[in-house]
Amino acid sequence: MEEIKAQEPHLVELPDMADDSAISDTVPPEAPLAAPPMDWKRFGLPMALLGLIMVGVLLAVQYMPRVAARPGEKTLNRVPTQIGDWQLQQEYKMSAEAANELKPDEYIARIYVNSLGEEVDFTVLAGSHTGAFHNPQVCFRVQNWEFADNREVLLNVPGLKEPIHARMVHLISLQGPKREAVGIYFYATPLGYRSDTSSARILLLTARVAGMHQRAYFVRFLKPTGSHFERDAQTLKAFAEQTLAAMRQTNPEVVR
Repeated sequence: MEEIKAQEPHLVELPDMADDSAISDTVPPEAPLAAPPMDWKRFGLPMALLGLIMVGVLLAVQYMPRVAARPGEKTLNRVPTQIGDWQLQQEYKMSAEAANELKPDEYIARIYVNSLGEEVDFTVLAGSHTGAFHNPQVCFRVQNWEFADNREVLLNVPGLKEPIHARMVHLISLQGPKREAVGIYFYATPLGYRSDTSSARILLLTARVAGMHQRAYFVRFLKPTGSHFERDAQTLKAFAEQTLAAMRQTNPEVVR
């Protein structure tokens, strides 16, 4: 058997302790200095200014001039029965199921007709709680209507600084004989007009927090249509603008 030779130990030469460079290599680096504590006092003035601005905004909203119906007061019966060429033909009641579900403060549901025999269904629903307003996009679908068109439309009302942003929809019935309709709707809240349910509910809650009158209104126009959708859409838009212009005089709590 071949003899295993033991390895000779290697001698490691230690650095000369007198050598300054060797000493510096063996000394551990100094620990970094701790960061100074945050001086929160310097944020005091900006935070105080921000607080004053928020208080000022709330006070401005609270005391800004506004028209509102008194609690329990019904005002929607003031909506004119004659609007241009359109005459009130019929008033109807919402179903007991819908009334129990929405619990509106008040509402009107009317059919207007013009000299050509065209009809428009006009509804205004007032509510001081968010539960009074369901999303019409959902309600239409539940009632077996599908959307052939869904777009934003601007309603130009004389006397208003800005047009009202509303939704225009083209509805097609999925049940029974084929029916089509064009609809326009929007929400009037204490803090402005909205075309969608979510932001209207948020503004209604904001008004409550600010201590404002918190009644909001859902306004809807609906007209049967067929092969002349764009023409009927323009007829409905013109009726909506006429109606809102009249309501600006009779119902400033809705159109202001």
